Amino acid sequence: MENLILKNGVILTPFSELREKVLFLKDKVIYKIVSNSEYINYSKDYLAGYKIIDLKGNYLSPGFIDIHIHGAKGVDVLNDDIEPMANFLVKYGVTGFLPTLMTSEFTIMINACEEISYFIKNQRSGAKVLGINLEGPYLNSKYGAQKPELVKKPKFKEYSKLIESCKGNLKIMTVAPELENAYELIKYLRQNDVVVSIGHTDIKFEKFHEALNFGIGLVTHIFNAMGGVLNTTEEGVKSVSIQEEMLVCDDLMCEVICDKNAVHVKPVLIKILVKCKGVKNIVLITDSMSMNGLPYGKHYLQDGRAVITKKDVDIVRLEDDGIAGTILTMNNAIKNIMINANLSLKDAVIMATYNPAKVLKLLNKKGEIKEGLDADLTVFDDKLNIKMTIIEGEIRFNNL
Repeated sequence: MENLILKNGVILTPFSELREKVLFLKDKVIYKIVSNSEYINYSKDYLAGYKIIDLKGNYLSPGFIDIHIHGAKGVDVLNDDIEPMANFLVKYGVTGFLPTLMTSEFTIMINACEEISYFIKNQRSGAKVLGINLEGPYLNSKYGAQKPELVKKPKFKEYSKLIESCKGNLKIMTVAPELENAYELIKYLRQNDVVVSIGHTDIKFEKFHEALNFGIGLVTHIFNAMGGVLNTTEEGVKSVSIQEEMLVCDDLMCEVICDKNAVHVKPVLIKILVKCKGVKNIVLITDSMSMNGLPYGKHYLQDGRAVITKKDVDIVRLEDDGIAGTILTMNNAIKNIMINANLSLKDAVIMATYNPAKVLKLLNKKGEIKEGLDADLTVFDDKLNIKMTIIEGEIRFNNL
């Protein structure tokens, strides 16, 4: 592996913007960061040990991390080889991701977890698989695009087998806490160091904080696929739901989908989310499906249902017009939230880099441009077109 020098870029750490700095990448990590004035004093013999890359004034940020993605480039993570998807994602600045399994037949989910775990041990190219995300099967059948007949009530004999099939790679699991035996499942997940995310739920408003106390730390795509409404009987008085409570819970981080036309979440709600949770507690996700990167038109989900994609629209729709994920890429998610919530580039990048690394407890390795951290880096222009993606010091996409 070549050692690299990156110069003439605008560095987003992501918390600050650095100019006239040079990065040295060595042995898969960010070896050192020096000023331009210090750099010019290095001898030619010393620099001969590095490949020098001129970033031409483009931005350099930590690599994007997508913790919630079901597929891309024809790959459905439930039953397909992940490599084409991983190779697709690096073109959009993603250095790490969690293949996310929708609710499916139980045996299919177990087989998928085993296959993904094997891929993690043997991966050679593309964006790096950082673990597994299970969006089901322990959800409320009233909410989301999963087939109602496939969701389950938690039973230890089943969920322990599912979790064990991940071979220690399970990082996040979405649970509807109102289900019978859900608290036992949440406790088991926490004992196995898995982040529990609340989603696809209709938990009663009065029970919400009780559920949180069992160890929930994340919200699955906030403002989507949730009930828990406490209706008011007073005319002209706004009803509230668990989502308002989520906004004021300091210990909860929130995923959010920012599609181009703000179908999943309206701009006013994104602005409220930012004001309530702060930049450091929001995680941009794509919720991308297998038809991302394929020609627009009619496609099929893994369970056989037909869906439609259209040009200039990020949404995947079921034929009955229900939402079934996106064809969103992470660089466009950053662009969309900047537009929809009037955010700075720096703040938007935090939501795609530092925050997902925080959820995954990887801040000692990823999420910032800092000496000693993994050399996972993304280079892009002022329109968020990706120019280069570097993973552990290796260039895996180059369009400079």
